[in-house]
Amino acid sequence: MLNDNDLDWLIKQLIGTSELLGQQVSPTAAAMLADDLCCYPREVLAKAMARVRTEHTGRLTPKAILDRIDEVMGRPGANEAWAMALNALDERATVVWTSEMAEAWGVARDVAAEGDLVGARMAFISAYERLVRTARDERRLPEVTVSVGWDGELRGQAVEKAVQLGYLTKEKAAEHLPSLGFTPAFNPVALLAGKVEPTVDASPDVRARLAQLRDELASAPERRRLAREQQLRAEEEDLQRRKAETQRRVDEAMAKGLAA
Repeated sequence: MLNDNDLDWLIKQLIGTSELLGQQVSPTAAAMLADDLCCYPREVLAKAMARVRTEHTGRLTPKAILDRIDEVMGRPGANEAWAMALNALDERATVVWTSEMAEAWGVARDVAAEGDLVGARMAFISAYERLVRTARDERRLPEVTVSVGWDGELRGQAVEKAVQLGYLTKEKAAEHLPSLGFTPAFNPVALLAGKVEPTVDASPDVRARLAQLRDELASAPERRRLAREQQLRAEEEDLQRRKAETQRRVDEAMAKGLAA
């Protein structure tokens, strides 16, 4: 929340920016707009107003300012958000995104996984724009989170890029990096395909255990074949016993009939 001095500064910013855009705004209108924007930090407002003056054409509107505030604070536009969220299809990738992006991706994920990226994009953008409108109405600031993938190298690149784009501050990135330091000892995607691939960070003990696991996975088909053969032999033996018992009973019945 801005103090009184900051509010005076913001009103002057609004009046001066509108004049640069060829528009006259009354002090009353400027005060109303300042009241709508006073929940944002002054440094964010300063950057957003500077972007409005250099990028915007046309009349000064609340949307023009709010769009720049979102950009400054790490809430990208819908198309950029879609391009960033699409990385979540790759289990190796680490995605730095807002809570609105994560929630919108939850709507589009299954469609994207089926290969329909056009339909997934439409679903994502529709959900994302609705969530952003709600967040703006409630004056909620963007909440940037990190969805961690298993590839350590890609993880570092994603956090570094987020810092460069302004989505994460260096201080915020430093808070996340310790929790991002764990690298799996094996490639989990390869494991699903029956392969065990240790990473470069795996310890000798872990490598030995993974080698054992690899051997177990390699011998699993043979073990299943032998178990199936044993099961078939047991079923055949049981069948023969039941046939013999049936034949015995038939023979006994016939013998009794002849004796009578």
